[in-house]
Amino acid sequence: MITAIIGVVGTLAGALLGFWGAMKAARFQHFFASGSNLKHAFLEVLVLLRQPKETFIDLYVIEIMEKSFYKHEMAVVEFRYSLPVSKRINFDNAWRNYYESDREGENIFTKKYFGRPNWQEEALSNIEAILKFTEFAAFSIWNRKIF
Repeated sequence: MITAIIGVVGTLAGALLGFWGAMKAARFQHFFASGSNLKHAFLEVLVLLRQPKETFIDLYVIEIMEKSFYKHEMAVVEFRYSLPVSKRINFDNAWRNYYESDREGENIFTKKYFGRPNWQEEALSNIEAILKFTEFAAFSIWNRKIF
């Protein structure tokens, strides 16, 4: 009788541990896949913003940023749900800081960046603040880092 109880408890413990591991692996896979999509969405704009100043055409780059906005927004929405709830507010703030402006204007990025000195560096730092969330945090159990 005691052997049967130990067998059942061991089986349940093994099943729960296996379920926990599978869920953790699925979350990591979703985090990495959506993080990769987010980086890929910003790739074209990052390449253009990192050009030397001599070859830089402001309105062309801002036009590309405008056209890419919805692609960025879809990737941001997808990635947001792979983040822990505690990091979502900071992520949302970084996203809003990239595109929101208090200046008057017709288009999102024209009013945010165009006509400002060193706007390329500002746009780059705003994008890098968003992409910083895709960095892998060490896996931990009970606040002890495992890797």
